[in-house]
Amino acid sequence: MSQAILNAVGTAASPRNRRVVSNWLFAVCFMIWVMVGIGGYTRDTGSGLSIMDWDPIIGALPPLSQAAWNRVFALYQQIPQYKILHQGMDLAGFKSLFWPEYIHRLWGRLIGVVFFVPLIVFACTGRIEARLLPWLGLLFVLGGLQGAIGWFMVASGFDPNSVAVQPWRLSLHFSFALFLYVATLWTALTVRNPTPTRLFGQTALKTWVIAAIVLLAVTMFAGTFVSGTHAIDVFNPATNAGLGMPPPEYFALTPWWLNFFAYKPAILFNHQALGTATALIVLITAVLALRGKTPKPVKDTALAVGALVLLQYILGVTALVSKLLDAGVAHQLNSVLLLTAFVVMLHQLRGATR
Repeated sequence: MSQAILNAVGTAASPRNRRVVSNWLFAVCFMIWVMVGIGGYTRDTGSGLSIMDWDPIIGALPPLSQAAWNRVFALYQQIPQYKILHQGMDLAGFKSLFWPEYIHRLWGRLIGVVFFVPLIVFACTGRIEARLLPWLGLLFVLGGLQGAIGWFMVASGFDPNSVAVQPWRLSLHFSFALFLYVATLWTALTVRNPTPTRLFGQTALKTWVIAAIVLLAVTMFAGTFVSGTHAIDVFNPATNAGLGMPPPEYFALTPWWLNFFAYKPAILFNHQALGTATALIVLITAVLALRGKTPKPVKDTALAVGALVLLQYILGVTALVSKLLDAGVAHQLNSVLLLTAFVVMLHQLRGATR
């Protein structure tokens, strides 16, 4: 690298370069968050099985001719979802399924480009510290693996006895996306503020934050099975089904553990119970942060956490009662925002001591 470039760029550890690199990673986080919403919409509309090819390069282009449209439609007509749910659908109806899944896959490719191209540019210009490069390279590889997991999920919907993807594969796809999101977010926060602030007497609050994050993650994991099995369909106020009480036959399936992943009444109740427990723990954590002698940035984050968990509960009830697709997607997106606020709070408290 020439001396002129070095002088213009400065050292990788300079505040300016840290802002540039962290802003780039925050942008990637935003794109992953949007991807969660697109994926939720794709799943709830049943669009995920409309594209039966997995072409990471060529598949970036949609059908560009009538013959191409006829080919992808003919492929879709071979799978059980079409024969059972959409028999007789015309090409216009197929396109309404195709475009959400196409946008989903295209957005995934764009995330890869937005991550990879700046990574190479920043590495070549010395804006990124050398010790971070292996980790960022690993994140890129894991992003590619997420695409493969997505296809692994979609492929399960081509089974002759299925009209949807297997819920556990959907859960794997979503959970891995969250891992990538949190890993990228934590990296961005650390690049922006590399040195932890010593916070005396805050270890108890940090423990509460960790507990809340774990419980929130479990609740979100349980929510993927609500979506994957359409467990929301069992909600019926006339029979008290889905009103937050354990179903009469909680262990209807054998072996017993299968009820947590395949028995809709149990799946819905588990998510509701976990959601209520999570809301309580989150609110307690927020109150502890606001009442304690914590720095103002932590208190500000605690206010955001409290507001987001109340909104999350409202969105969850709204999605359950109305069964509106938009409410369900908003519920999913807001859960990631709540997780984001907690990750920020944990990062703020990483220097907590007794």
